[in-house]
Amino acid sequence: MKRKTSNTRDSEQLRAFIASAPHVISILVYPGCSSYEVSAPGEVFSTANGQLRRELGIDKDVYALEVVTSVPGVVEMEMGVKMLGDRTITDPHRKVDTLLLSGACLDPVQAAVANKDVIAWIQKAAPKARRIASMCTGAFLLAEAGLATGNVTTHWAHCELLRKTYPDLKVNADNIYIRDGNIYSSAGSTSVMDLALALVEEDLGRKLAMNVARRLVMFLKRPGGQSQFSTALLAQTQSTDALKDLPEWIADNLDEDLSVEALAERVGMSPRNFARVFTAETKLTPAKYVERARLERARQLIEETKLPLLSVAAKAGFESDQQLRRTFVRWLGVTPAEYLDRFRNDGHNLSVPVITTGLKSAGTKGGTFRGAREELQPWLP
Repeated sequence: MKRKTSNTRDSEQLRAFIASAPHVISILVYPGCSSYEVSAPGEVFSTANGQLRRELGIDKDVYALEVVTSVPGVVEMEMGVKMLGDRTITDPHRKVDTLLLSGACLDPVQAAVANKDVIAWIQKAAPKARRIASMCTGAFLLAEAGLATGNVTTHWAHCELLRKTYPDLKVNADNIYIRDGNIYSSAGSTSVMDLALALVEEDLGRKLAMNVARRLVMFLKRPGGQSQFSTALLAQTQSTDALKDLPEWIADNLDEDLSVEALAERVGMSPRNFARVFTAETKLTPAKYVERARLERARQLIEETKLPLLSVAAKAGFESDQQLRRTFVRWLGVTPAEYLDRFRNDGHNLSVPVITTGLKSAGTKGGTFRGAREELQPWLP
């Protein structure tokens, strides 16, 4: 008996997934929730529908989006954006493919967490979903409903509150998104697109998901984690007058002497006291803070200029390109060259094969998926 290859198995799984469509993506919406966390995943799944049509000739939507509101009628989300849902939490429960729990600023999400009807609906809806995912602070809803029992993440600014409120959870502050069984959680708002892309990859395979990411001008898997947020912003939001304008000064003088002794002298402290105060206020030692500030500058130069890496290292304050490389790998998990390739490539040599399936297209009269012949896929499919 001929053994099935992984490509054959993947093709069969894709065919079965398409044949059982539409797969309903159900998003919970409540007063004050993030409008972005409705539109952003919707954009990813809609783009996936379009990519399936372009690449495989599918003549139907594989994903269908529905909005479930916590109150009847029009719901006013953040910034006054208004949403009319497809159904409400008082309607009968039904089977869905993916249940998404939207996040919000702290007050609206805490109000939703305190709403017993909302939590009861989540608890009853979850068993009828193949997978459940929270977006940003939606992790508090996930936890309150008892669905998150292990690893979870949320917006970096609220990780500590989530950890204190639900001490049995393992809260990961640096993850873009986390999967724990069929439970998913994502970090700050923009990471919901990273999560949605991961769900698309799980359903449709890496090649199709990569082409969806390209069409959206996104990484399929973003390098690094939540630690990519601005180092200067971190210090500014947590520091007091003790550090004065030091974060801004460091950012503008990365090629200067930024030793503990030099920085302490600038703010009029002893080196020992300065190191203690700086670490207490920024949650980073002075050395790690400077390293991250230099890394952030190097990333900016790579993204926005065509400087060679040696010049990038010098302008960002690194002693050598090797020191720059070690810092990139330590913080972001990729080398500068790999990071550079993602931003510098103009797309002319970024091509991948079209999925070669040879499968019958659902709804296509006796035909096959386009792409049965292997050919190169351009940068923008």
